[in-house]
Amino acid sequence: MKIPLTNSWTAATGAVTENSNIIGVNDQDFLPTSVSLSVNKRGAGTLISEESLEDGGFETVRNAVVTRLSRSIAQATDQSGMNLFASGSETALTDISGVDLTNDSGLSNADLTGADVSMVLSPEFGSYAVKRDPAVKMFNDVNADNYQMVATVRNGFARLRTDFGRAVIASNVIAESNTSLRASLNMFSSSVANLRAANAPTDGAGFYAAIVTPAHELHLAKELNGVGGISSGSIGSVAQDLANQALLEGLIGQAIGCRFIRSNNLPRDLASA
Repeated sequence: MKIPLTNSWTAATGAVTENSNIIGVNDQDFLPTSVSLSVNKRGAGTLISEESLEDGGFETVRNAVVTRLSRSIAQATDQSGMNLFASGSETALTDISGVDLTNDSGLSNADLTGADVSMVLSPEFGSYAVKRDPAVKMFNDVNADNYQMVATVRNGFARLRTDFGRAVIASNVIAESNTSLRASLNMFSSSVANLRAANAPTDGAGFYAAIVTPAHELHLAKELNGVGGISSGSIGSVAQDLANQALLEGLIGQAIGCRFIRSNNLPRDLASA
C-alpha cells in the first residue's frame, strides 16, 4: 500500500506588493510523495488431541488455546512494529548500531555493555495497515484424532516521517546502579524538545507518546523517588500514594510533554556497538 505524504510548507520569502504576482514571489511546492507499506502474514498454531478436549472440557481447553494463540500473533505484531520503527526493518535487532533513529542518549559512555531502546513518537511518525483481521481456525484431523488450531493475521507498519521520532537508548539492566547509564527524564525531555523543533505534531492534548521498556521505566521511577514522585518499596500512606500518582501522571507528564507507555516488545538486550 502506498501512503501519500504532503510536503511541508515554507515561510513566505518576501512581502507582496500591490498588483504583484503572489505565486511568483512565494511559490509553495505541495507535490505529494509516498511511502510504501508492506503487510506480512503472522501465524501461530498447535495440535490438540481429542482426549485433551474430553478430559479438560471442550470449551475450557479451546478458549485457553485461542487466548494464547491470539496473544502470540498480537505480540509478533507489536515486536515487528517496534523493530521497524527503530530501524526501518521488522528484523529483530541484535546491536544498537541497527537503530537508525536519531537518539537522545549518552551512548558515548564506555561502561554501557547492553542496551534497551525506548522511543518518543509523534502521532504522525508511523502508520499501520491490516489486510486480514486476526482469526483463529480449528480443523479436525480424523486420521490422527486431533484438532489443528491456527491463528493468523496479515498486517504491517511503515515509517512516514523519521524526523518525527526519537530513540532513547540506555542500559538494559533493571537494577542499574550506575546513574549515568540509566534512562533519564532529561533524555525524554530532549527528545520532546527536538520533536517540537521539527514541528512534529502532537496528539489532541499536546503530548507525544513515550514508549519505554520495563528497565527504563524503573530507571525513571528511581529518578522520581528523589522528588517524591513514587513511594518507596515499603507500604506508605494511601493519600500520599494518590498524590504521588497525580504528580507522576499530571505535572511530570505536562512538564516533559509526553505520555508514558510501557511495552515488552521494544528492542531489548542489544549488544553495545
